[in-house]
Amino acid sequence: MSVKGRLKVAVAGSALTFALSTFGVSPVQADDQQPPGIEVDMPADLEITEATEVPKGSEPSSGSATHPCIGYTTTYASSGCFQPYGDVFYATDLLADGRSAAVGVFTDYGRAKQACVFSLGAGKTGKCDWDYWEKGNVKLKILLYDRATKGWYQPEAWSDWLPVDGQ
Repeated sequence: MSVKGRLKVAVAGSALTFALSTFGVSPVQADDQQPPGIEVDMPADLEITEATEVPKGSEPSSGSATHPCIGYTTTYASSGCFQPYGDVFYATDLLADGRSAAVGVFTDYGRAKQACVFSLGAGKTGKCDWDYWEKGNVKLKILLYDRATKGWYQPEAWSDWLPVDGQ
């Protein structure tokens, strides 16, 4: 490439760098700017249970050979899953935003709706250990909970129906 050609490439690269920095377009900034979340409705009779912390290294996995966690559902702010053996629900807080990770649990057989809320901080996982009818199915709703306002917030995501017996 000639000196003139290299000069054109250098000028074009400098102009592009200037434009991107001026208009604030960068992957780092995009990742830092999360939507604030929109309040969502949850049933008025919802029973809220505070999750107990799961020690680091003991978090559930979908690949666990003996007791896998199924229905793993996630948003950018929280995730959750269901472990049929023992009927354990897990909630993981993925974002330090002042809100709690929550897993709403709904059944196909009329049991009261419950929510497992984990409030001990981002990067940690909590669990709720409940007992469900083995012939039923559960559906998880992953979202955020704000204790100060007692409000439920997006982002939210639903799992499919999951068999309580894991079969």
